[in-house]
Amino acid sequence: MPLAPPDPPLSDGVILLRPWVHADIDQLRDACQDRSIQCYIPIPRPYHRADAEGYVARTRRQWEEGSKAAFAIVDPAEPGVVLGAVTLALAGGTGQIAYWVVPALRRAGLATRALRLVADWAVGPLGLGVLLLEIHPSNTASIAVAERGGFHLAGHLDVNDTTGERDHLLFSRLAVQEGAA
Repeated sequence: MPLAPPDPPLSDGVILLRPWVHADIDQLRDACQDRSIQCYIPIPRPYHRADAEGYVARTRRQWEEGSKAAFAIVDPAEPGVVLGAVTLALAGGTGQIAYWVVPALRRAGLATRALRLVADWAVGPLGLGVLLLEIHPSNTASIAVAERGGFHLAGHLDVNDTTGERDHLLFSRLAVQEGAA
């Protein structure tokens, strides 16, 4: 079932989340040259313009299929400037979120803001029951974002990929938070 981008777009006045567009391709390619993004996000290395073109096209299909909501994080005053990314992959009543921010803007709270906006949309209008984050234990900045975003450590998860087994921390947020009636 198709998934429509939120209307109005998700925003807290400091950031705005919008679907990726063709004009973002060069900024996406440039951001994905960052070693931290390459270390923690499974992307091609090196990351070429064709990879960015393919990603933007794929995100459009994923919206139409209802399998993933992929957003560019932008400044509402300059919506053509990409500050980062946040995605929500959907599987039944569960969503898995991932995020990154361009190196020059890290530690400014943008990832936390984006995580909160997407998580609230996912458990609100989308009606998802459980949200998950997979974070490498050495990614302390992402762990801090998860905690500030209302996620709680749920355990460890072994993930198979082309390099073999690797350990990830699993963070979760339930639609109904603990202690809520």
